[in-house]
Amino acid sequence: MSAGLIILSPEDSVAVALVDWPEGEARDGLVAREAVGRGHKIARRAMAKGDPIVKYGQMMGIASQDIAAGALVHSHNCTMPQDHAEMAVSSGALPDAPARNTFDGYLRPDGRVGTRNFIGIIASVNCSTTVCNAIAAEANRTLLPKFPGIDGFAPIIHDQGCGMAHKGVGFDALVRVLKGYRDHPNFGGVLIVGLGCEVNQLTLYKPTEWAQERFQTFNIQEVGGSRSGVRRALELLEPIAAAANEDRRSSQPVSKLVLGMQCGGSDGFSGITCNPALGHASDLLVAAGGMSICPRRRKSMARNIC
Repeated sequence: MSAGLIILSPEDSVAVALVDWPEGEARDGLVAREAVGRGHKIARRAMAKGDPIVKYGQMMGIASQDIAAGALVHSHNCTMPQDHAEMAVSSGALPDAPARNTFDGYLRPDGRVGTRNFIGIIASVNCSTTVCNAIAAEANRTLLPKFPGIDGFAPIIHDQGCGMAHKGVGFDALVRVLKGYRDHPNFGGVLIVGLGCEVNQLTLYKPTEWAQERFQTFNIQEVGGSRSGVRRALELLEPIAAAANEDRRSSQPVSKLVLGMQCGGSDGFSGITCNPALGHASDLLVAAGGMSICPRRRKSMARNIC
């Protein structure tokens, strides 16, 4: 790094401007052929149309036209290949596994390990979201003080499930995601709340065998409305919370950890600050046998986000 620019890898064909870079100004032997805004990329060397554009030591795209050294590299001259298979995967090897290879987690009967012990309040439909929020708030106020072994009551709400097609990609995705929450290892118990007349019926969410004592459902219409629904929920939640309250952390291998990362709120600098740090943490976890899920990468490494 020098004044005003940063080169993330010696192999990179672009540098990142840390300040606004006027046309004609030279930095570190590189002269800007046009104005380059802070956070944007400038070509370190000339590239022909079709050449790979390299950042972080990895291919991030290809030149859609000839690019001169010192030119701004942006959407007007940078594109993605037609086939993602043409994109080079990370050439960097995983780091050595960290010395610490255990953590204190909640071992669930299905073999997965949670890092928290929440009770999930899941809405089967957008029509029950308000009641689910009210249930969680009341349970956290009245039940949580009785059960210090749980971390809280967490509402899982969404805007789907009512008047929608009962089959197809959208419906299948909704059911799959909600079943994922139902079975999430960070939940020591689950209550699913429906309205009653929705497409996404509660009958789709039967519990796994081990979780039956910690799983309940009901429809608001069947118990007489929203206020009655909150009262009924607290009755169902108390024995669930009592069972989950007995769960205890135990030493578990790091290989049981699953890290999920979300790309959001990105700007020109997130790719040179937080993302490399998260990428390194992700690599350490994978080196220890764990799993890292990154929304923009098929591999574990997160250095190329943004």
